[in-house]
Parts: sequence; C-alpha cells; structure tokens
Amino acid sequence: MKHLFGDWAKISRRIQEAQNLFLFLDYDGTLTPIVSTPDLALCSSEVKTTLVKLRDLPKVSLAIISGRSLEDIREKVGVPGIIYVGNHGLEIENPAGMHKKKLSANRQREYNNIVQTLKESLKEIPGILFEDKGPILTVHFRNAPTEYFPGIVQVLDETLEKWKDRWNIAYGKMVFEIRPKVDFNKGKAVREILGRSATPGILPIYLGDDQTDEDAFRILKGKGITVFVGDRRLTLGADYYLKDSSEVLEFLRRSLEILAD
Repeated sequence: MKHLFGDWAKISRRIQEAQNLFLFLDYDGTLTPIVSTPDLALCSSEVKTTLVKLRDLPKVSLAIISGRSLEDIREKVGVPGIIYVGNHGLEIENPAGMHKKKLSANRQREYNNIVQTLKESLKEIPGILFEDKGPILTVHFRNAPTEYFPGIVQVLDETLEKWKDRWNIAYGKMVFEIRPKVDFNKGKAVREILGRSATPGILPIYLGDDQTDEDAFRILKGKGITVFVGDRRLTLGADYYLKDSSEVLEFLRRSLEILAD
C-alpha cells in the first residue's frame, strides 16, 4: 500500500479531472488526533476553515461520518451546509433534512438494562468511560490499567450473552460499542448518500482510521479513493494511507489548491 502523497501526481490528476468530488471524512483519529477522552477531541480552526472553503466550491460535497451521536459530531465540527452522519449511519442529516433510526420500546428497555448492568459491573475499574449515544453505548477503556482489560472483555461478553440475537459488540481503538443488530454501518451510509445524489460524475474519497471505516472502504473499492489514517498494517481494504490527522489536513489543503484554481 502506498502513502497517498507518494502517488500524488496520479491522485491530483484524478481530483482535477473529476466532474464532482465527494469527500467523506471520519472525525476522531482523522480530522482530530486520538485523545484520552472524547470531549478533548476538538476540531482545530485550521481544519474548520479548510472545510468551509471546500464546502463553498461548486464541485465539492462534504460528509462527516462518525460513530459519535449526530448532535455531538455536528457541534464538534460546527460547519453548516454539509452532511453529518452519526452513530455509524443510524443518524444522517443533510441541508435538506434529517432522519434517525429509533429503537422500539422493547429494544429501548433492553438497551437501558444493558447500560445499567455494565455500569454496575464495571464501576470498580478505574478509567472506564461510558458514552451513552441513545441506540449505541460506547465503553472507552483507554485510560484503564491494562491488567483490567481481560476482565472488561469478560463482563461485556457475559452481559451481552442474554441478548446476543438482538445486540452485538463492535470493537474500535480502545473502545467497545454495544449496538442493536440492525442493518447499518458506515459503508451503507455512504452508499445511501451517494445513491440519493443527483450530481453527475462523482469521485468519492473516503478517509478514516478505524475498523468501522472498513465497511466504507469495501463499498468504494474500485469506485473512488479510500485512505486509511494511521499504521497501514491495520487496514485490509484501503487504497492508500496517511500517517495522522496532520497529514489529513495537508491533503485537504492540497485538494483545495487544485480545485480552487
């Protein structure tokens, strides 16, 4: 797998020649560095300014696609007039409106039971952080001592065993997510967004840093440009890689220069 800038002549030509460009950008670890707690992941003024300039170009569409809740990711980025995707595709908002997939009353009761059980079972472990996002519960353990990791996994597995046919556990970077077993992921969100677009000749470019982005990489295989952010050995489906969020900003700046000419 090549570094994106190592193949920049080819990439820049594709961007320049595309009728329209659709940028899909993950947030944590992509637009911002990975930090100790979710509230510290702040979108820099440089990133926001660059996103606004890209948004204002006639041939560019932008979507921020995240595991965060829709309200959280919209507030963190703070750029109006673009598409926001929250909870890995359960929530989508574009300038024309919003749709959210809500849990049934029975599923909501199950979710509340799972949240209560996990909080009670893991309350003695230092550094655990629960992020309640409505239909998804994220358990952050980045700040927990490593000797507790096997116990955390055991508690999660035992708790979810009761609802294994209706709920599952997804794994990310030092996080576990408890999700309802419904048909959604970032890849399907990307496909839905592109399917609704009436814009001709779209070149989709997707940048993401986690396992949850692999679904989008697969959807766009051979149809666009996919970029993993981080250690290239950790991705199976991306076309290229960038090292970190600072290189993502450099990519956005370079793309802006090409498109603004």
